[in-house]
Amino acid sequence: MKSRRIMTRRLFLSLAVAMAVTGILVAHRGEPASNPDGPGVVYVYFPSLCATPGDPADCHELPRPDRPSFQSMEACSAHANAELRRENNPKLMASCMRRQEG
Repeated sequence: MKSRRIMTRRLFLSLAVAMAVTGILVAHRGEPASNPDGPGVVYVYFPSLCATPGDPADCHELPRPDRPSFQSMEACSAHANAELRRENNPKLMASCMRRQEG
């Protein structure tokens, strides 16, 4: 009789957990996906000089009075590509980092 009571409790707890998980999944199903380029997000360009061309292991950021920022990763990447072509230095690397304005 005691084992039957334990089995009933386990079954009840298992069903309760399954229903809770299902409820949470259904409740959050209709929410829109978050926008990584939402308000206040910019992409900032950082140039770096590396010891060995193409090797990011030993690079140091080049100091600048101001860093260009862009509204999209594509715009930042286009700027980085143009600057790398203009500088024509194989030790120069470019990064675009996502930042919150403010």
